[in-house]
Amino acid sequence: MWWTTLICGWLIFLTWLVGAGPVILMRRSRDLQRRTRHLTESKSDVRVSVIVPARDEAENIEACLRSLLLSKISNLEVIAVNDRSRDETGDVMDRIAAEDSRMTVIHLDELPDGWLGKTHAMHIGAQSAQYEFLLFTDGDVLFEPDAIRLACQCMSDAKVDHLCLMPLLVSGGYWETAFVCYFGVIFVMGTQPWYVNTRMTRLYAGVGAFNLIRKQAYEQFHGHESIRLDVLDDVKLGKLVKRSGFRQDILFAGGLVRVRWQPTAWDAIRGLEKNGFASHDYSVWKLIGSTLVFFILFFVPYGSVFLYCDERIYGFVASFALMHLIYGSVACSIGADWRIVPALPIAALGMLYAFWRSAFVTLRQGGVRWRDTFYPLATLRRHLYR
Repeated sequence: MWWTTLICGWLIFLTWLVGAGPVILMRRSRDLQRRTRHLTESKSDVRVSVIVPARDEAENIEACLRSLLLSKISNLEVIAVNDRSRDETGDVMDRIAAEDSRMTVIHLDELPDGWLGKTHAMHIGAQSAQYEFLLFTDGDVLFEPDAIRLACQCMSDAKVDHLCLMPLLVSGGYWETAFVCYFGVIFVMGTQPWYVNTRMTRLYAGVGAFNLIRKQAYEQFHGHESIRLDVLDDVKLGKLVKRSGFRQDILFAGGLVRVRWQPTAWDAIRGLEKNGFASHDYSVWKLIGSTLVFFILFFVPYGSVFLYCDERIYGFVASFALMHLIYGSVACSIGADWRIVPALPIAALGMLYAFWRSAFVTLRQGGVRWRDTFYPLATLRRHLYR
């Protein structure tokens, strides 16, 4: 029993070290501006079509579109897709398009069977794109003028077909920030971003705020058709890229791309309502399994620190210290700071609650309700891209 406890502590530490430890070194090595510092500035060689699907985004869409139109790119088109909005989203898009010929607006009034609203909007927008780079983003994301140019130059220099950027978090309240930073830890452990640029097809990434892909690659696997009913469309696009034999990478955007995920901590938890259960393939058993892993990795070190007073404590203390260091590193990478570190256990419990709440709501209502459109659970399970 003594040796079992000792080994358990060091196994947990090893899991943290291998599964998320490299993120401590990633902040500098995977920063977009640092990666492109040696590249010569070029505007004429970059040709980008930006697809912005939006539904009821009147509050944010203007700032997003205007920031895109300020991009330092000679050949730019912004395709704004108004997906059945009931507010002023379409009017805002039309007004901006009337001011700038580089922007076009597509108004969608109906959603065809067999599609999610967002995937359909992106699919329609991509069909209208004329340039060789396609950037899929969201209507609440803000861009610095150099962001897209540097991303395209990085793609060309690294010879990759798909580049994701992790945006900077626009600071909100303490607990909202703590929760979002913990989501970053989960994202890092799930995607293993330091291996995304390898040929390992089981490791892939996608970021809804910034998915930049070569049009030739996108068309080769028929775009969003294979994931037309997959709620995790951004991540599954990355999976399609890898499965189709193309190369991808993921970097930190720094201040070049910014977004505020949700206005409050509770809104952040509710924001996972459609994605939390979907990330477990709508399987209760998978959610139970991930919950057990969660308790072993996060709360066994906490409890053991207070239970043991001999050599058995060393592995648990090392695990305790490392997971807080990883949490702080992720926080700094997406715009927070080390003051968020004490919130780790509360943020972790909040994330667990968000996943189980997502499962409960989805099972209770028999599907996912997303922007006032209901998608039956049986249909979503049948069309999961695995």
